[in-house]
Amino acid sequence: MPLRLPWAAGARQAVCPRPPSGIFTPRGLGRWQLDRQSGGSHIPSFAGYPENASGSFTGSDARFTVTGAGDIAPAVRDSLPTGGHLQDLLAGMFAALIVVIVVGALFITEEYRNKMIHLTLAASPRRSRVLVAKAIVLWAVTFVAGLAGAALATPLGKRLAEDNGVYIFPVSSSTELRVALGTAALLATASVLALSVGAVFRHSAGAVTTVIVATALPYILIAIPFMPASMSKGVATVTPGAAFAVQQTLVPYDQVASNYTPYYGYYPLAPWAGFAVLAGYAVTSLAVAAVLLDRRDA
Repeated sequence: MPLRLPWAAGARQAVCPRPPSGIFTPRGLGRWQLDRQSGGSHIPSFAGYPENASGSFTGSDARFTVTGAGDIAPAVRDSLPTGGHLQDLLAGMFAALIVVIVVGALFITEEYRNKMIHLTLAASPRRSRVLVAKAIVLWAVTFVAGLAGAALATPLGKRLAEDNGVYIFPVSSSTELRVALGTAALLATASVLALSVGAVFRHSAGAVTTVIVATALPYILIAIPFMPASMSKGVATVTPGAAFAVQQTLVPYDQVASNYTPYYGYYPLAPWAGFAVLAGYAVTSLAVAAVLLDRRDA
């Protein structure tokens, strides 16, 4: 991972083994990329170097040595303006989210519009079962499509980022799998939420608008850089948009002062806890829709 030198009182020396070729430099050149960051006497806590000492760094084929006045700490998202993380590679998911919301709502509202709902309900006296069956089919199909899209977008996005010299924070294989599965589950569950709201409203425009405002709008709000941290974290906690935490791959560090907000990829909820918020909205909406479907005339 990239390293940064914050500040401390005395000089330090650190040696880092060379990572696999291509992690630190674009196009897999396999050489250390040295970037001297600003620091020194203008930092209030800088106590100065010991006598006859100064900060430096050297790179060789085997190791990278850093000497300076400071504590070596992991780089965080806002310290790498040109860096990115796995969620950035899945930015196209937002467009997919809008599509599945529209499809989910139309999956039931179109039957009300063309009066085919009468035939559907006549074939199955247990109306709630019809709605649950639709939800299962819609969730499964959307999940498979979303998983395929995430599985293709991740390696392609990594390759394009590396070719353009953009550093992507590395993640483990298990984390990459969790992001792919979580993204697919997010899309599938959002489609079921749209289906449920469509069954309640019986009108596609109202259902689509409601679910987009509840799910997609939070995604837009937390992407605004000047959004207050408290508001951003609140939106990413209580709204269906909390489910975007499933794409979180960055870890906050207590020893590094930084902006740990959703804008930089740090969510207030754990990945699956955030997804559980969306799932709760979807299940509740589905239950309400099932009750109304049983009680109201088609």
